[in-house]
Amino acid sequence: MKNLLKFIVAFAIISTCYNCTVESLDGAPLDGAVISAATLNSNPPPCSDQDPQARITNNGTIPVTLEIATVDGTILHTVADLAPGNVSGYLTFAPGEIIFNIEKNTTGESDEKLFYTMNQCMSFDIEIAPDNNLTNSTPVNL
Repeated sequence: MKNLLKFIVAFAIISTCYNCTVESLDGAPLDGAVISAATLNSNPPPCSDQDPQARITNNGTIPVTLEIATVDGTILHTVADLAPGNVSGYLTFAPGEIIFNIEKNTTGESDEKLFYTMNQCMSFDIEIAPDNNLTNSTPVNL
């Protein structure tokens, strides 16, 4: 009985799809209901008082640790041992003078520090290159 019910449901779905047709939209009025992706991307909503954010992408060959800290040494966020090929999520923090410390716990690889004044509506995509060094990225305004 259970198999009969499954067969009936499957038959109904298949017969419905089999009877579907595809019609061309050539010459059909759009009535302004369609918004193109270009329109959506050309006018992103303005940023309003959003805290700054940062994330790290590890395209290198070793795990790295990112610490986001204030200039007085307060650690705001830590992404520990981010494996090669992985990307952290965005981390938000209060605006101010921020230190981004990238630690590489591997002999022969130097740690790197970046300092930026991060204001509201700013985003920073930090990227580790295949040679395990930082790329030349800088924060951008949203």
